[in-house]
Amino acid sequence: MSQISKKKSIVLIVLAVVLLISICFATLAVYAKKEFSKPKFEMPEEEPAVSLTELPQDKESLCAYVNSLYERALGADNAEGSWHTDVNLEGEIVTPFADADKSIVSYIKDNCAGEIAGLYPAESELKMTEVKDAPVIRINPADVAEFTAEQGHTDDNGNVSDNDWYFITFEIKPESIDTGAFTESKVYAEAVKKLSDVADITESEFKAEGMSYSFRINRLTDEIANADINGSYKIKSSVQLKPEFTGLLPAEQDSMIADIELPYKTAQHISFKWYGCRFNQRSMVVNPSDMKALPADVRVNSEATKDDFKLTFTPSDKNAVSIDADGVMTVSKNAVEVLENPDEPVTIKMTLEYEGKTYSDELTVYITELEVETDV
Repeated sequence: MSQISKKKSIVLIVLAVVLLISICFATLAVYAKKEFSKPKFEMPEEEPAVSLTELPQDKESLCAYVNSLYERALGADNAEGSWHTDVNLEGEIVTPFADADKSIVSYIKDNCAGEIAGLYPAESELKMTEVKDAPVIRINPADVAEFTAEQGHTDDNGNVSDNDWYFITFEIKPESIDTGAFTESKVYAEAVKKLSDVADITESEFKAEGMSYSFRINRLTDEIANADINGSYKIKSSVQLKPEFTGLLPAEQDSMIADIELPYKTAQHISFKWYGCRFNQRSMVVNPSDMKALPADVRVNSEATKDDFKLTFTPSDKNAVSIDADGVMTVSKNAVEVLENPDEPVTIKMTLEYEGKTYSDELTVYITELEVETDV
């Protein structure tokens, strides 16, 4: 084959490839245009859920609001509570001991924090009407140094999450914190007893450095879900070491008396689980023949069985959808045709009957033959 013929063949091959690629892109463009031009279902804009109580913005009203909700939670016959306390001694402990040997400090850190935390009351999913010694919270406006109150969380880009919740935090003035109650408590007595393996406390000052209360409240039901109490203290003690530990002191110190400054932090977490039922979203959209689990959240006693409560789902149009006892919804293949009013959504009512009380919530379901956009 001549050189010219070879060049012509190469040119023809290149042109053929270019043509093929062009046809592919053209086909893709037509397909994409067709896909993008398909009518898609647009979820109607809904009114935002209204809070049961508007979030107070002044200190006095905010304290009264939280105090009343917490008092209600402690006496609720439709809630379970759980709480525990963590103790942290991991701050810098000031002692006169030689740096080479701070065994007593290590002893305090390694052996006391967990045991002291265990001295605090702890419960797990206990029905509130059966509680004998629940943590007491009552916030006095005069004791509050600062506070924050907001609906949801807003990030740096202005995006809001957890919009169904109020988040409230109080910072308490150090001088308003009752340290006397602690030094007179069983926890303090047991902590001193634990330290007695190493030394006898001859004098002690328990000083509060700060305390905060944080609450997460369901704004649609006025129910406290979580309460956190964080305290920061400093214990200054004069201790008389046991004879076998006097070697821990610097050589120039012949006294068995040592002053110890011990940071002490507590973190108490309290949570409430309220009985009832609620849909985790207010509306959803489905196509004919779809089968989907309803976004239902049902809460009863942790030890309850299905025989202890009655849960029912009632659609406003039984010809369009059916729902089994487990909350799985099946959409009829001709749902759009059988709807009494195709322009109106179907309403699903969920009803829970439990311990003599009835709880209910509603979900709006849109049925369409159009394509449904998803985030996937």
